[in-house]
Amino acid sequence: MLLAAAGTAQAGRYRVDLILFADKTGVADDSPLALQVPNVKGALEPYDATALRAAGIEMLPEEQFGLGEAWAHLRNSRNHQPLLRLSWLQKDPPADRGIALHLHYGTALTSNTDAGSTAVYPVDGTVALLAGRFLHVDADLVSTQVTGSGNLVSYRLREKRRVKRDELHHLDGAKLGVLVQVTRVDVAPKPAKKKKK
Repeated sequence: MLLAAAGTAQAGRYRVDLILFADKTGVADDSPLALQVPNVKGALEPYDATALRAAGIEMLPEEQFGLGEAWAHLRNSRNHQPLLRLSWLQKDPPADRGIALHLHYGTALTSNTDAGSTAVYPVDGTVALLAGRFLHVDADLVSTQVTGSGNLVSYRLREKRRVKRDELHHLDGAKLGVLVQVTRVDVAPKPAKKKKK
């Protein structure tokens, strides 16, 4: 019974405002990996209104984006480049990763190997809002770049971060960063009390 209560402690409707940006400074001791292809199987596309609606997600229009000041700050930064921004409403997010949004940016690059060619985006991956006993944002994002020798290398941002409502949070990787703010927009109704006989 306690486990059931914990699983629904964060039930309700939430608004998520998110910025994905490139970090031009990088981290000196964070070496690139061999080409990484993120697992985006089952992730929902932000433009697929039917699938999003079935998952309890509603994308908000551009003019309702809530982190405009942070976006403008990143645009004026020498060390950062804002890539994507989006806002959505999500009803009763799952406690475990299951519903995720697919994010990608840039023109696809081609990787030629003995197994054939693969198209990969310069930035690709997923982000999910989880609401068990605590709220979490779960990001799995990959930045892929072409080296001077023409090879593709990747940097990965893989983080599951506990977040507090109404606060701006920063997920940080060697080449990518995420700014995210989660706000509760309504509260799930309390179950009706049973009448005593």
